[in-house]
Amino acid sequence: MNALKTATARLVARPSIFRAPIVATKLNFSTCTPARNTAALNAKPKNVMEFVDSQLISQANADGRQELFARKNPQGVKPGSILLVETLNSTADKSTSTFMGVCIAIRRKGIDSSFTLRNIVMRVGVEQRFSLYSPLVKSIRILQKPTDLKFRRAKLFYLRDQPGKAFQPLQGLWKQEQLDKAAAVAKK
Repeated sequence: MNALKTATARLVARPSIFRAPIVATKLNFSTCTPARNTAALNAKPKNVMEFVDSQLISQANADGRQELFARKNPQGVKPGSILLVETLNSTADKSTSTFMGVCIAIRRKGIDSSFTLRNIVMRVGVEQRFSLYSPLVKSIRILQKPTDLKFRRAKLFYLRDQPGKAFQPLQGLWKQEQLDKAAAVAKK
């Protein structure tokens, strides 16, 4: 950033034969949007990237996704939860697609946070990774929470080898979800 400031200051201060000389003034280079709340300004981040990351998360967290995937939230998503994710097919198109599966991993890396869902579709294991703050993710619903006796790990990659353990309730939940959706459409 300092190199950018000095380079532009040199260009501004250098007279040109094609234009009148400009008096060098202090330029304000700001690439982030101003904070909406003062609590974010009062919190002292360790470096600039943490501040930018927190600003981007606050802008993308319009529907409470951060709280849904927070580590300290007891009602939040945990590995082993059965989730239904509705995504937009494109930003211009209104059509959506849904994917339901068992959450086998949560990757918490600030604005790059993501989660992985696994399901068995037509006897083939399918995994899909969703970016948490993507504008294409329309909604995330928890259909079933895991029990403590069932899953005791943070990453459930062993379910790739043991498909029968977690994927049995998925078919019943999917049918129930489709019936609820059809009933909601019929009421309208």
